[in-house]
Amino acid sequence: MHPCPLLRPEVSDFRPGAPERRIQVTTPDAAAAVVRPLLVGHDRERGLLVALDTRHRIIGTAIVSIGTAANTFLAPREVFRDALLLGASAVVVAHNHPSGDPSPSDDDLRITRRLARAGETLGIDLLDHMIVGDPEWTSLAREGVCGADHR
Repeated sequence: MHPCPLLRPEVSDFRPGAPERRIQVTTPDAAAAVVRPLLVGHDRERGLLVALDTRHRIIGTAIVSIGTAANTFLAPREVFRDALLLGASAVVVAHNHPSGDPSPSDDDLRITRRLARAGETLGIDLLDHMIVGDPEWTSLAREGVCGADHR
């Protein structure tokens, strides 16, 4: 629950600051540009929250889990606790696959649906769940997993 010091300088100064200076995340490509630098190159899976305001501008980031080389646990309680504390209206979650393969596992699909349901209950939209490999990434929103029809 902090502005992430690992972001590029043009990204890291989004908070505090005027809303018009915050980076807007409106597409999977924009989300990937924010999360890739934070997740590539680690030997263990890391879960990342990007908290967004009502116009999908970044208001904060948080590492919500650090797992093993093969998995991490993205608990809705941990993800949405930080989202609520940051005052988020929407979130993007992401995690890396240290193997470099961004293909979603069955567990990735299950937790995405669980996060979407939890966010719906809380009034916080799950815009995407990104899986970051190296150099490729996968957007589960683009794959249709984050939508209301798939909850």
